[in-house]
Amino acid sequence: MPNEIYLDNNTTTRPSDKAVAKMLPFLSERWGVPSAPHQKGQQHYPAIEEALRGIYSLLRANENDDFIFTSSNAEAVNHVILSTYFDLTISTGRNQFITSTIDEAPAIMAIGRLEQLSCLGKMVPADKTGKITAEAIADAMTPRTALVSIAWANGLTGVINPINEIAALCQERGVHLHIDASHTLGKLFCDWETVPAQFITFSGDSFHAPVGTGGLLVRSDVKCSPFILGGIEQGGLRAGNYSVAGLVALGQAARQAHDSCDLMCTEVARLRTKLETGIVSAIPDAVVVFQEQERLPNCTAIAFPGIANEALLHFLNRKNLYASIGGGTYQQIGLVLAASGIEETIAHSAINFSLSRETTEDEIDRAIAIIADGVTRLKKISHQWTLEDRK
Repeated sequence: MPNEIYLDNNTTTRPSDKAVAKMLPFLSERWGVPSAPHQKGQQHYPAIEEALRGIYSLLRANENDDFIFTSSNAEAVNHVILSTYFDLTISTGRNQFITSTIDEAPAIMAIGRLEQLSCLGKMVPADKTGKITAEAIADAMTPRTALVSIAWANGLTGVINPINEIAALCQERGVHLHIDASHTLGKLFCDWETVPAQFITFSGDSFHAPVGTGGLLVRSDVKCSPFILGGIEQGGLRAGNYSVAGLVALGQAARQAHDSCDLMCTEVARLRTKLETGIVSAIPDAVVVFQEQERLPNCTAIAFPGIANEALLHFLNRKNLYASIGGGTYQQIGLVLAASGIEETIAHSAINFSLSRETTEDEIDRAIAIIADGVTRLKKISHQWTLEDRK
């Protein structure tokens, strides 16, 4: 819609025009599968290699590391956790798996499933700054810890976790580390070669690739049993004919994300700050949560005391302004903030706004006006209800 304002880019992004154009020939003329032993399949190899170069470049990964193309980040996360159970837990007895109270559903639920197999899941709490610290993870570790699975940054608050410190801790203790980089790729400069982690996963639609694309990178010296069995595709690491169209679109989106990282860290960050400043100016009691912390440049969580976030989100939706309070693979933002010690009435009044490189200054100006109008209207309604309750 021409007048819509899309500020939910940490849930998904609009596929870039270049990514869509790149994939279209593979949906019509070049529809073969690369595992086929003839020209119809082999003609895909150059495009696949080009796509992989874009993905490895975005992560600054070593070409010897294994890349597994997946249907989503959720699949990739499940792959990491289940393969760790088969490849490490069964042979060593190390059966503790650690994630955090503010991580997303795939890690929490996959670890929860392993508890049916006599494993122990441990959820590390966030501190009052919204971070998962290395000290908190160290306190949760035991000699039986097999894997720490942690997000590089939280997609609702934008707070960045101290990944280098966590990685150094895991390396010192001999514990495997999985990093979910979905919300950081294209927004922070990533150099996986300098982070001693065994696994990194991501969702392509977080940086303008189509929905249905994701990936898992595995260190070349780490075993990673397949999650999906049944064939020799992708070196036997994931069976089944996969979408070459999706992979080439992912590679194109990765190249664009790499090239636009400076833009995200400067111009998009400026627009994020303008949104925050404009809202607080119009609504003085609004609270920008974790404003002093290191955050993603495109992401903010703003609380509106006295307003239920569901009600404000509904109002914004009617005005074609799209934001988020969680749901889907996310936890609810109120639960995430409460887990960090934010007072519950504040936590449950918060909304997440996430920008992209396509967000414009005009959209931010209009968003500020719409949000201020919505909060003002809802406060009047709330005040009227309060007066009626007192009668």
